[in-house]
Amino acid sequence: MSKCLVTGTFDPITLGHEDLIKKAIATFDEVSVAVLINPDKTPLFSEEERVSMIEEAFGEKVEAFSFSGLAVDAAKCVGANALVRGVRGDADIPYEIEMADYNRAWGLETVFFFASDSLRDVSATETRELLKKGVLPDKMMSERTGRLAMNYLEAKNG
Repeated sequence: MSKCLVTGTFDPITLGHEDLIKKAIATFDEVSVAVLINPDKTPLFSEEERVSMIEEAFGEKVEAFSFSGLAVDAAKCVGANALVRGVRGDADIPYEIEMADYNRAWGLETVFFFASDSLRDVSATETRELLKKGVLPDKMMSERTGRLAMNYLEAKNG
């Protein structure tokens, strides 16, 4: 049985992230999605909110959880034998190759999926900026996760 881990900060989950996870679901028997906690970043959404948005998008098709630490350790925790990473363009490749080499040294192979043409420009940073302005970024987020994100922000801002 093949099992993969898809990692990211998912702040918030975008259509690009969803595309990547759908490709993983189509390729692997089981898919886990780890919201990796990066102490160098200040996310707009909490760990719980980001996990909830992933669950909203995929339901029982994936196991979503938050994890503080290395992707290889998260993969070991869930028994994944591959790490799935997305590539939007040429600029991503050097970094992703470096990380794949690192992960391989720890016994974890990386599988790359290229972003669909229509989603290459989708950015979580731009998505966050639109959400902060109260704009539902329907070209960057699914309606379901976009509305959930807006609800979270409305609750925070009172």
